Amino acid sequence: MFTICQIASGHTYNVFPDEANMSGTIRSYDKESLAKMKERIISIAESVAEGFMCTATVDIEDTYPATVNHKEPTDHVIRLAKTHFGEDHFCQEELPLSASEDFSYFLEKKPGCFFALGTMQYDKPLMTLHTSTYDYNDNLLPTGSYFFTKIIEDRLGVSILKE
Repeated sequence: MFTICQIASGHTYNVFPDEANMSGTIRSYDKESLAKMKERIISIAESVAEGFMCTATVDIEDTYPATVNHKEPTDHVIRLAKTHFGEDHFCQEELPLSASEDFSYFLEKKPGCFFALGTMQYDKPLMTLHTSTYDYNDNLLPTGSYFFTKIIEDRLGVSILKE
């Protein structure tokens, strides 16, 4: 996925700017796709600039690797989610995600599972992350705490919560 999220150029409506800057994100699920996307972005930017007798400088910074879950921990989380929340509260429809996450660095070193608890509030409009209108659903904190405790109990074979 390639997204341009910011464009900045000029200072007034009736003067051609000397330069323009665009920035955004690239997200992929593997290194080969990422390399191909970078190649195409550079090629297109340089070709379009040349067509207008300009130049383009493309600077692509690698920030986050792909967030790729491992099978065993993922199966573990899925089993526990279905057990403790029920099949009707488990969903994989939006997958795969193109998440740009710090957690991806952990997944490169150790097996793990990145998952979302789901913050949707049925009485409010859909809130999308990384927007100016996002409002975290604080009511989810007990649910998240409960689920992380259940993961710990299951992995360690202990009982922490009295139910």
